[in-house]
Amino acid sequence: MPDDIHEGARQNRILAALLPEEYARLADDLEFVSLTAGQTILESGDDLTSVYFPTTCIFSLISSLKDGSSVELAMTGNDGLIGIPLVLGGDTANYRIVVQHAGGAYRLRAELMSWELNQGGNLRRMSLCYTQALMTEMAQSVLCNRHHTVDQQLCRWLLRNLDQISGMQLDVTQETISNLLGVRREGVTEAACKLQSAGLIQYRRGHITVLDRAGLESRACECYAIVRTEYQRLLRLMTASLTTQRARPNPATLRQRAEARHKQASPVADSSIPWDTAHLLHELQVHQIELEMHNEELRQAYDEADALREKYADLYDFAPVGYFTLDNQGTILQINLAGAILLGIKRSQMGRLRFGAFVKPAFVPEFNAFVDEVLGGKARSKCEIALMATAQRPEVLVRIEAVADEARRECRIVVVEVAEKGRPRQKAGVKPATDAPRGLDTLQ
Repeated sequence: MPDDIHEGARQNRILAALLPEEYARLADDLEFVSLTAGQTILESGDDLTSVYFPTTCIFSLISSLKDGSSVELAMTGNDGLIGIPLVLGGDTANYRIVVQHAGGAYRLRAELMSWELNQGGNLRRMSLCYTQALMTEMAQSVLCNRHHTVDQQLCRWLLRNLDQISGMQLDVTQETISNLLGVRREGVTEAACKLQSAGLIQYRRGHITVLDRAGLESRACECYAIVRTEYQRLLRLMTASLTTQRARPNPATLRQRAEARHKQASPVADSSIPWDTAHLLHELQVHQIELEMHNEELRQAYDEADALREKYADLYDFAPVGYFTLDNQGTILQINLAGAILLGIKRSQMGRLRFGAFVKPAFVPEFNAFVDEVLGGKARSKCEIALMATAQRPEVLVRIEAVADEARRECRIVVVEVAEKGRPRQKAGVKPATDAPRGLDTLQ
């Protein structure tokens, strides 16, 4: 996809707020569409085959009655998307969607949007945030249409439109406004004349230019401020503390994305090459791009795996408690730094020493039975035993918590030093006040 189209899609606030790797996996599937005013995108009850991310156009969400009367429930511009039922788990349109202001939007097939939403990433989070703001606007529109004057409704409607476009001119007729607000055209004409006489707008057939936005805001009802505040609040929420996630492109679209890259690299085919040769060459080139895309994803996966390994290795090594992995014979397979210090051994000795060799002899049977029960799937998961003294510390009482791996071949234990009743906890390397041995009756 050309760079200018990439940049154009970023005019939509939801797409612009995505992390680069999240946006990258959508970019090749976004299709730019140019829309004209009055164009109907969806009727109520239609199946949702695509979602739209507006950039320069504005959509109206319209609810209609059998007699043809209608009212606008909300409008969607570059701060949102068309296709909310898909975000909420539906697959049909609830309202008629009409292009109110001509311009551009980016279209994404519904199945691709659903796949992306199911990944649980930031697109879903931001789509739900926008849904909340849209629901607030719908509720406020119903209240405004019932309790506020046409003058106030017109000011609210004009201001909401200005929030979605650049500039101060709207290309719209009074008849369209009356249909969207659900009021008589004469009422809109009268309200527009009042605003023009006050120097707030300038109206000529099919065009409204706002001359004094601050004046419009002072005449608008509180509904506009409530809706605007809600959109601003949720926009901050949408973009705050986005989590980084590994780019996971939809495997079903690999071919289409490869075709898009090939078209960008070779937009014009060589007409001098025979058709069958050209077709074979095209297939080979696209397949090569597919392999390159696979390799890109693998490299990224390896980089992230390395980063996670380093992160959790530090957490494991520098934890203040001892971590051990034992086999079914009690041999130490893995040990962290705190565990090695606790036993007074070097980590290079892993695989040659049994944990039971460091347990006070009186507690060895209890410890062995504990490990057997854990590996056997019994409910017991804790025990307290004594470890023999080392050159760096005295004899110490420890509490052990353990779980078995899925195959029940390894016992993973956490060893925490505990204090005896009536006796302060001894730190490693500090000798107790007395050299008297601590027997089984004392420790229990």
